Amino acid sequence: MSFLEVFQYTRQDSPIHNIDPRAKLVMSIAFAIISLTFINIVPLLIFFLFLVPLIIAARSLRRWSRSMKGLSFLLLFIMVFNTLFSTVPNPFSHSIALTLRLICLMTSFSLFFLTVHPDELSQALIQMRVKFEFAFAMSMAMRYVPTLGQEAYAIMDAQRARGVELDKGSLLSRIRGIIPIIVPLIIVSIRRALSIAESMESRGFGGSENRTYMEQLRFRCRDWGVLAASVLLLLLILYLRFFVPLPDWVLWELPY
Repeated sequence: MSFLEVFQYTRQDSPIHNIDPRAKLVMSIAFAIISLTFINIVPLLIFFLFLVPLIIAARSLRRWSRSMKGLSFLLLFIMVFNTLFSTVPNPFSHSIALTLRLICLMTSFSLFFLTVHPDELSQALIQMRVKFEFAFAMSMAMRYVPTLGQEAYAIMDAQRARGVELDKGSLLSRIRGIIPIIVPLIIVSIRRALSIAESMESRGFGGSENRTYMEQLRFRCRDWGVLAASVLLLLLILYLRFFVPLPDWVLWELPY
C-alpha cells in the first residue's frame, strides 16, 4: 500500500508547493501527455531525468521513492508479461519502454498530488467554473486515498498480531492472504462513508446554492510563467514527435 503515498499531500516550503494549483494541474497534464507521446527508451529516459529534479525541488523525493517501491511488483509484472507475450519485434525493449512510461506518468501526477492540498484543489476547481459538488468529491477523494492506505496498514498489523502470515509462503498463499485485509478494509470504508454522509447532512450540505469562501486563489507572474512554459514544452514535444524525423539514437533499442 505504500504506492498510495503518492496521493498524500505533504506540507513543505518549496518552489513547487508555492505554484498555483491550476498552473500545476496544467503542468502535470502536459507532462502526462508527453509521457504518452513516446514509446522509445531514450526519450522516456531523458524525460524521466527531467522530472526527477522537479520532485527534488518539491522536497518529496523520499515519499515518491516509497511509492515507486510499492509499484515495483507491478512494474516487474509489466516487464515480464510483455517480454513473454508481446508480438513486437523486440519485446524486451518494448517492455522497458512501457515501464519507463508508467514511471513517468506516476511522477507527472506525483508533482500535483504531493504538492496540492485538497482544499486548494477544491478551490481551484470552483474558480475554474466546476460545479461545487464535483469539486468537493475530488477533494474528498484526495483525502480518502491516503486514509485508506493507513487503514490497510492498521489492518495488516492487526492480522499479523493474530498470527496471519502475510509475507510468507508461495505466490498463491500470499494472494489468499489478501482476503483477511480486503474484507475488513471494505467494512471500514463503508462505515467511514456513512459517517461522512451523516456529518455532511448534519451540516446542511447542499442547502444553499450561493456559497462564500474565505480565500480566493490568485495567479501571480510565476504561475503564468509555469503555465506558459508547460504549454510551450508540450507543443514543442508534439511538433518534434510528429513533424520532425527522429534521429537514430532516439530510436535505439536494447538487444534481445
